[in-house]
Amino acid sequence: MRAADLMEEYPSIDVTASALGAARTIGAEHRPAVVVLDGVRPVAVLPSSQVMALLVPPYLQEDPSLVHVYDEKAADALARRLSGKSVGDLLPEERRELPVVRPEATLMECAAVMARLHSPLLVVAGKDGAMQGAVVASTVLERLVARDP
Repeated sequence: MRAADLMEEYPSIDVTASALGAARTIGAEHRPAVVVLDGVRPVAVLPSSQVMALLVPPYLQEDPSLVHVYDEKAADALARRLSGKSVGDLLPEERRELPVVRPEATLMECAAVMARLHSPLLVVAGKDGAMQGAVVASTVLERLVARDP
């Protein structure tokens, strides 16, 4: 089984797109992350947890006892924190290693990269660097544990 056999279409967004658009894509697609592209080349994986860390004010993250007093109206205003920001603004200055494999990568190669990078997905990119799709961790796990030992 190769990455090309395991991959699926996966939501991506350009690095210059709006940060709010990225958050909405992650939510609407019910995905743990979105692949960030510079043209057709993947440059990062933006996890939903990173978007939430920017949405939720630091004082609420530091003191969870304050969260219960945050009502729906106040929560609705959180989206304004992303207003005017691009996807690129959400990415850390020091980029992490991109979880990427070639289409010919084996199931075990996919699993090893996911384990090493603690990534719920792998970007599948061709020799030209263009994104072809993604492999999600649930698909890899399904294949790895399909048979009883």
